[in-house]
Amino acid sequence: MANNNIRVRIAPSPTGNLHVGTARTALFNYLFAKKNKGKFILRIEDTDLKRSKEKYTQNIYESLKSMGLNWDEGPDIGGEYGPYKQSDKLETYKNYAQKLVKQGKAYYCWCQQDEIEKEKNKAAKEKISYKYSRKCKNLTQEQVEQYKVEGREPAIRFCTLSEKLMFDDIVRGQVEFDTNLIDDFVIIKSNGTPTYNFAVVIDDMEMKISHVIRGEDHISNTPKQILIYKALDRSIPVYAHVGMILAPDRSKLSKRHGATAVSEFIAQGYLPEAFVNFLSLLGWSPADNREILELQEIINLFKLEKVSPSPAIFELDKLNWMNGQYIKNLSIQDLTDRARNYFKDFDLSIYSEEQLSHIIDSIRKNLVTLNEIPEAVVYFFGDNVKIDEKIQKDVIELPESQQVLNSFKEFAHTIDYGNLDKIHNQLADFRKSMTGLKPKQIMWAVRAALSGRTQGADIAIIVSLLGKGRVLNRVDKAIIK
Repeated sequence: MANNNIRVRIAPSPTGNLHVGTARTALFNYLFAKKNKGKFILRIEDTDLKRSKEKYTQNIYESLKSMGLNWDEGPDIGGEYGPYKQSDKLETYKNYAQKLVKQGKAYYCWCQQDEIEKEKNKAAKEKISYKYSRKCKNLTQEQVEQYKVEGREPAIRFCTLSEKLMFDDIVRGQVEFDTNLIDDFVIIKSNGTPTYNFAVVIDDMEMKISHVIRGEDHISNTPKQILIYKALDRSIPVYAHVGMILAPDRSKLSKRHGATAVSEFIAQGYLPEAFVNFLSLLGWSPADNREILELQEIINLFKLEKVSPSPAIFELDKLNWMNGQYIKNLSIQDLTDRARNYFKDFDLSIYSEEQLSHIIDSIRKNLVTLNEIPEAVVYFFGDNVKIDEKIQKDVIELPESQQVLNSFKEFAHTIDYGNLDKIHNQLADFRKSMTGLKPKQIMWAVRAALSGRTQGADIAIIVSLLGKGRVLNRVDKAIIK
């Protein structure tokens, strides 16, 4: 049975691709909604008209969908409490602001930026925290008319009252603020667009958001938002401020640390379900400390009150390990389907579907990401193989390797290339026949000649898939004449 009272939202700005921090916040909102059979809402906060781009909105949609975080209401699918894009409701914000002006809870501010800067500089010289002087709060009609003649457009400022604000945070416990530290902040800019703190309250209020789950960087915004709720005589949502995601050096996660957008990680070959699993453990863990969890399992186990208020460290090594585990555990059919995009530069017509699956299955154990597939399978394609100088010198050119390859060239004529089990037995017999040499010396030489490397797929599979012609050709080229 659905809990219609639980309504949460994720509200990214389309000024860039979906960041992993926003994605983790979206995930926690989604988990909380689904655990409590509530609604997960997507809202686009695009009042920054200069920086907002449709391509970033599309990236937000695609990234969340790739993670399996499908929303119940949003700009693309509608809903009972739309519109779900801020740019579609600018008049709504103005109407609420004007209502506050009429009630004496807000006022028009005609100050220009240079005047504000003078006030700020004066406060800096006096070494006191800056607060707006309220010089526009009680202007005469003559002063207002003069400003209009000058062509000034007013902003609207919220009139902050002096009080102690307290709220209970699900993650952090009781939080207290002194509003004396908050000046009369702008809620509508002089260009007619709302500020973040005002728009977010109106949106959450109209969309009946019950719980606001977001990053701790928003804690400083919370008192302003609570003041607006109180001024409008509306109920205040429950807050939960989760710890930030930091880089391993404990600095803010940024481009200098590598990829920061969900779409970048997916493009690099990380499985969406592995990425979701990894993000879920940044600041939360199940009671049994399991690490590999499907999305439905995470939903069942998730408890918002168990999310840590401390910052979480984005450890790429952990993500790599987890992604490798997911690749190992995929069905071969699923992995083959996902791998197809990585074979663009290869002629797949030379292999059957079954053979292609054998190739992918043979290299999966060493894969960290899917985009490693082309390099991992390259030696299965083409007549020749590239052998780098180090392997040529350290393996191929060794006298014992040349002895092995000369013998293997004759042996290759006897191999039953269509019978994988038999190839395994035949290779075992070949190793026994090379008396005086260690198995590693024998198989390294064969592997290097056939694949150009000393590690990779099982040699029997390589031999079977290359076939007699290519095996003989590659071994012959590795023999020093």
